[in-house]
Amino acid sequence: MKTILYSLIGMLLIASCSTIEDRDPLGGILPASDLKIAIIQNPAGSNSVILQNKTANAMMFFDYGTGTTHKAIDTIYIPFKGTFKLKYTAFCAGGTITDSTTFTIAQNDDAFFDKDKAWKGLTNGGSGQTWVFAMDHPSGLLAGNGPEDCVIPGWWTMTPSSYNQSTTNDEVYMDITGAAHFNRTKGDGSVVKGFFNVIAPYKINGGTYSAIEVLNGPTFPWPTSGKYHFTKMTADELSVHDFGAYNIALYKRKGFKY
Repeated sequence: MKTILYSLIGMLLIASCSTIEDRDPLGGILPASDLKIAIIQNPAGSNSVILQNKTANAMMFFDYGTGTTHKAIDTIYIPFKGTFKLKYTAFCAGGTITDSTTFTIAQNDDAFFDKDKAWKGLTNGGSGQTWVFAMDHPSGLLAGNGPEDCVIPGWWTMTPSSYNQSTTNDEVYMDITGAAHFNRTKGDGSVVKGFFNVIAPYKINGGTYSAIEVLNGPTFPWPTSGKYHFTKMTADELSVHDFGAYNIALYKRKGFKY
């Protein structure tokens, strides 16, 4: 009985080893020249872009700077005019390979940017706007706090002379050229670059106020939460609140004088 048992075990081991040895190799990594994709815009330059994986036996990931997908066909939407870099990575039997190309959006989608006045109101219609502290505001005030819908500080106030932070010379620049840029230039000349996104408006006491969230690090010189709503927004003036909160500071277009 023992002899038969040992013989069966031996046969199983031999069969197992033989199976492993007979497997097909996984195959090499595809050269980048073998990666096939299609970028479809109809009409040419459209804000709606279809990305198609045309590479056989490979899963494709597309990274267009604002998102990643692994669908064989995926439609993306970019409201900004500009040339964008598309990275694509294929996962095949032998490993991964990455390549890149570019595509162009012919124009900003005005219908998208007209959905909320903040897109153009903060950016001089989109081309770019620089905002600075309103040091010469007629109220004599610069910052403080008050009700969430106040246009100037109402409870606790700071005048330009009593503002106790070293950021009075800082500037904020915003545009929607190629992306929603939000850059803060500090008084020492250093620049912190980021982006902004318009979020759902803040609503209180029957009022509706545009709001944004700032991404990648920069903020207004004060308040500095990175998320704001605006109780006044004109071509020349801006009242900036912490989103849904009391802190408020007064800004104006650079070069504007009361």
